[in-house]
Amino acid sequence: MKLEVVDKSPVEKLLKVEVSSEEVNRIFDEVTQEIRKKAKLKGFREGKAPVYMVRKLFREEIEGKSVERLIETTLPKALKEKGLEPLLHPRVEEVDRLSEGESFNYTVLVEIRPPIDLKREDYFGLEIEREKDEVKEEEVEKMLGEFRYSFSELERVDEPIGERYAVVLSFEAFDGENPIPGHAAQALFVDVGTGEFNETVERALLGKKEGEFFTVEVEYPQDALNPLLSGKKVIYHIEVKEVYKRKLEELTDDFVKKLNLGVDTVDKLRELIRERLLSDKKRKHENQYRERILDKILEKIDFEVPQRYVEIKFYQLLEELRQSFEREGLSFEKMNLSIEKLRERLMPLARKLSKQEILIDRIAELENIEIPEQEINRQIDGIMKGLGVSLEEAGRIVYHNILPKMFAEMVMRFLVENSKPIYKES
Repeated sequence: MKLEVVDKSPVEKLLKVEVSSEEVNRIFDEVTQEIRKKAKLKGFREGKAPVYMVRKLFREEIEGKSVERLIETTLPKALKEKGLEPLLHPRVEEVDRLSEGESFNYTVLVEIRPPIDLKREDYFGLEIEREKDEVKEEEVEKMLGEFRYSFSELERVDEPIGERYAVVLSFEAFDGENPIPGHAAQALFVDVGTGEFNETVERALLGKKEGEFFTVEVEYPQDALNPLLSGKKVIYHIEVKEVYKRKLEELTDDFVKKLNLGVDTVDKLRELIRERLLSDKKRKHENQYRERILDKILEKIDFEVPQRYVEIKFYQLLEELRQSFEREGLSFEKMNLSIEKLRERLMPLARKLSKQEILIDRIAELENIEIPEQEINRQIDGIMKGLGVSLEEAGRIVYHNILPKMFAEMVMRFLVENSKPIYKES
């Protein structure tokens, strides 16, 4: 077997393989005999047809399977001989026509793990800014007030809209003169002053009355969640259909009991709110802290990521977004989103996530971080029993869906434990 490696980039190699004529003939004969055993030809018992006739009648199938097997059997050896460790499954780029008695040539694209010049001081003992996990009394009081608003009785009124009034409105949004697909409603409930719909629109509602029509312009930032709105000046045409005022109850123990939250006094509700707010803050701050650690490491080093690796991450993000839209009854088509538009928005994130994954793998390698075999077996056993699947299927689920997340969590925990948080003053 003759081999040649051509550098396309630091992370992309073309591996050219020439398989000897002797190996070609061996595989060709092997595949021919396998097909002959199953061949049913008129005038011959199954598996007894002459070889020349099998080769003539099943030529295309024999050649196709022979090519597959030649690549399947020689590629691992070729990669090992050249010391190439693929990051992704190598992609076949060129294949010669197979001919008996002649050598066979093929070329594969091999994306390798990028070389990363990473020193321990680049990731160990980093000083990273972090918010304090604390809840202020005004936050608790604000949430208590939200409970009063949320569980208050609504009374329809004929008066100007005020703060925290509830409004039913219809609207249509325009980009210039063109309606924005999927961004319209005939009866939308808006809690004025919460910003849940849009702060600019909600401010414009103040003072309006039932039956009024008006327009308001909203300028959306480039990073707006809805790609159809990002970076645009959107004109809203709005009709106020119904106006409701809240009849707020006093915050008493009797009011708290009616909420059915598992507590029966204002003081206990206050403590419950404080605990939940603190839990939410801890989770949010931890996620932000982890992201800052990875960002700081990537600021110190730079490496190239194979484009196909980034593409795979992009399509994963695309699928997550598609499923998210479906849960809201939307689709890319309804929102007039092309793959090109989504690629422009998502590719930077895909590239960043790809770099983070490769970085995490490199740190694990340097620190000898591994998932214990008994934990892997425990996970497989749990999937087998929980889903009632075979050992092979459980292994596939664990290795593809569970272990990567566990592995990343172990590395991130190591980085957090060996970092130095610098707490921000609130």
